[in-house]
Amino acid sequence: LLGAKVVVLVKRDRISRNNVLHLWPFLIHDLRSLGAKKFYGKFCAGSIDHISIRQLQCILLKVALLLGIEIHEGVSFERLIEPSEDGSCGWRAEISPSDHAVSHYEFDALMGADGKRNTLDGFKRKEFRGKLAIAITANFINRRTEEEARVEEISGVAFIFNQSFFKELY
Repeated sequence: LLGAKVVVLVKRDRISRNNVLHLWPFLIHDLRSLGAKKFYGKFCAGSIDHISIRQLQCILLKVALLLGIEIHEGVSFERLIEPSEDGSCGWRAEISPSDHAVSHYEFDALMGADGKRNTLDGFKRKEFRGKLAIAITANFINRRTEEEARVEEISGVAFIFNQSFFKELY
């Protein structure tokens, strides 16, 4: 919505996980605002606040496609490729299969959602455990601008542990 081109790589070739998740009230509200009820009529009907991972992934996939997000299934991230010394190309990713079109894309930000042990080579891993936390690992290029220097680091902070901080952000 802000003009960024978003590309999602999904290692699996189908949505097949059927584990059931408990949804927090704020998450139910967010999913409803994304149209979850339109895509899945039984979404949070009555007092039920659980959903299968498969159904949640289907809802989010539909929303992503409507927003113009490019999604590639059966493609996995292998490693980060640094920009060339002469500046002719920027950050890229080595992926599998190696001949996939995404292997030629350049990007400014990379987010990993591949499990709790997600760490890219060359980046330090910092872990903060919280029983109710869901984490997203995001690695951004530091262009060493004045604006980036002012940004406060919030890694390892979750709403349930620092509600006033997140309410202020909201």
